[in-house]
Amino acid sequence: MRPDIKSGVEYALIALLVAAVCLWQLISGANEPDPPPARMAMMGLGMLVAGAMHCVFMMQLVKRTGRAFAPWFVAIVIFMPVGTAVLLALLLSESDSPQS
Repeated sequence: MRPDIKSGVEYALIALLVAAVCLWQLISGANEPDPPPARMAMMGLGMLVAGAMHCVFMMQLVKRTGRAFAPWFVAIVIFMPVGTAVLLALLLSESDSPQS
């Protein structure tokens, strides 16, 4: 795998992990009897920013690999986990081929 694509995949997965941690904290905080509003707001904002950054990194990967932008935009932004998984599977299968 090319270094620029590998770093893009790593950044996208780190952003997705941050969004998942924020979601976990948001859900666990909502189960408390009196959740602190500031914490809930920060976790919501963190999830929003991390999700947006994940989409940005994935779309940069699409441009770097020369794929069509519009279909992948719909797949990644609208169907976020499924589109990400499909694109990562395609990228990883291409790196395993002997021609690359």
